[in-house]
Order: sequence, then C-alpha cells, then structure tokens
Amino acid sequence: MAKKILIMDDDPNIADLLNDALADEGYETYMTTQSLRFFDAVHEHQPDLILLDIMMPYLDGRDELKLMAMGAASHPIPVIIVTAYLEAGKEEQEFRSSGVVHIVYKPFDLDKLLQLVKETIGDPEGRTA
Repeated sequence: MAKKILIMDDDPNIADLLNDALADEGYETYMTTQSLRFFDAVHEHQPDLILLDIMMPYLDGRDELKLMAMGAASHPIPVIIVTAYLEAGKEEQEFRSSGVVHIVYKPFDLDKLLQLVKETIGDPEGRTA
C-alpha cells in the first residue's frame, strides 16, 4: 500500500504540480485548494504526510496546524510547509512544535522537495531514502 500525502495549497497550479509529481513518484495523493475542507480531508484520508501552505484565505496554515493539534487521530502526522511567506523561519520553533518537519519556500526546487518527502516518510512503499 502506497504512502499517502495530502496537499493543501490554495493555488490550484501549485497543488496540481505537487499532486502530479508525487503521484508520478508512486505516492497516493489527495489535494484540496480550499482551507475549509482541509481538516475533513485529514480525517478522511489519514495521510502519512501533509504538504501545507501558510497563506490561504479563511483558515491559514497556522489555523490548520492548531486544528490538527486538537484532533488526536491527526496529531502525529508530519508536515512540510510549502510557502511564499518569507517570515516563516521566524516562527520555525512554533511550527516544529506543531509537527512541522521542514519549511520549503516558493518558488521551490521540485527535485529537492521530492527528496525531503522521501527523507520524511520514505519512498512510496515505505522504504527509507
């Protein structure tokens, strides 16, 4: 069974790019571009990893991390933040306490991001990189 990744980005072009690249690598992918659907998607799909944007309408990435922390079933899921918010590094300690394992800034190098995914959860079948 392939590792599952949930992609949350309000930019459909970025969400599609990540979805396609990760699916091509063999991961089972799910995505949402609407922050209000994120929490339900986490519970429905129980992903092994979440790629999360910070700056989104309605609920931003910080809000989503707080919601995840309140849900026992979703709490230990590692998160890679993928953001254009250049000040994210200033909040790194807070993010890490919420399950964030890496912060990647847009525009990103897709190959490097795919390598971070493999380092975090292993290859699609769960073997470590």
